[in-house]
Formats: sequence, C-alpha cells, structure tokens
Amino acid sequence: MILTIIKNECPPKCKFKTKEGEIALVPPPNEILGILISRDPTVKWLEKYKKIKKECNEESAVRTKLFETAIPDKLKTRIEEFMRGKINENDKERLFNIISQKVYWTHLHKCFTDSSEKKSLKFNPKNAELCANSWLEKELRIVIENNKIKFIIALGNHVQDWVEKWRKENRDKCKGIKIIELLHTSGQNILIWNRTATKTISDTEEQIKNLLNLCC
Repeated sequence: MILTIIKNECPPKCKFKTKEGEIALVPPPNEILGILISRDPTVKWLEKYKKIKKECNEESAVRTKLFETAIPDKLKTRIEEFMRGKINENDKERLFNIISQKVYWTHLHKCFTDSSEKKSLKFNPKNAELCANSWLEKELRIVIENNKIKFIIALGNHVQDWVEKWRKENRDKCKGIKIIELLHTSGQNILIWNRTATKTISDTEEQIKNLLNLCC
C-alpha cells in the first residue's frame, strides 16, 4: 500500500470519522506512470470490494479484480465508446495496458458513500475536501517522489477543483506532470460519453488525445 489510513488520525471535523465501515484502498502496481483519482467509492461497490479483498491473497490479484469491477474498467469502456474509430487499435491497446498495469487508482473521499438511502453516508464536498487535504495530498507526494509520473487523470468536477488547487500549491512537484480532466464515468454523463450531447465533447476529445500522446 502507498498509504495506510487510520480513522483515528482523520480530521476532527470529518463526519465519517466516528462511523464504522470500510476505507477503499487499492494496491499500487509495481511501476506507476499515472494516477487516477475518482470522487468516492460507493456502497454499491462495497460488497464486491470486500469479497475481492477476502478471496485474493496477492496484492496484484486484488488490484486487478478491483480494477475490473469499478471505475478503471468503466473508464476504458467510456473512452472506447467515445472515440469511435478516432483511435487506432495499437494506440488503444497501449493506453488500456497502461491504465490496467501502470496506474495508481485512488479517491478524493476515502470512505464509502451512499447516494440513495443513508443520508448520514451521503457524499459531502466539504467533507471530501477535508479527507483529501489529510490523505490524498500525502498519497500524491509519496507517489510522485518515488515514481516518474507522466499524468494525473482527474474524474469529475469535485476532483478537478481539488487537483487544480493542489497543483497551484505544489508547482515544483508537478513539473512535467499533465493533468487530464475527464468526465466521471457515471450514467449522468452518458449523453456526452456517447456523443449524443454537444456539451464538452470537444474538450473531452482533447483530453483523451492528450492522454494518448503521453501513453503511446
């Protein structure tokens, strides 16, 4: 693990600090070229997460299975659907291999959230910022100091806002690192990912092309 998160050391004002529950921690690959940051792990994924952690003994197997059941795999699907012939098979394969094998995946908000029933577990931007300031900042520092990072993929507005602020405060650490801003992979953005809505399509394509240039 890049970082061990202990709830007792979370910010005093964190609303999740006193709640029981899992913290999403995904093992890193042996070589890290990029970082993927998504907003928050959800309770819909929790049972799969716990099952994989219980059944897989090796970290590499845990990481592979977690990627296959959540955001990283969905991101590859969205990119493939969005580019629709605008990316050749060789470049797509290289890009997807890097995402699968050389990307460290983490979250803005570490505890699992529930968007449907339990209001006490709902995602809260202010709480996510507290969490990220405490833990994500440390993760990024450790990963960047010990690897040759080419890019950070920031999924969604909440992540992008935090990463932009972090980048401005850490310009020296970010030299040579490209920030790739992409839509979250959720169904709320499906019209854009499917190119059936015009909003941000050109921006999304430009960001994906930037990512391709870094990986291929």
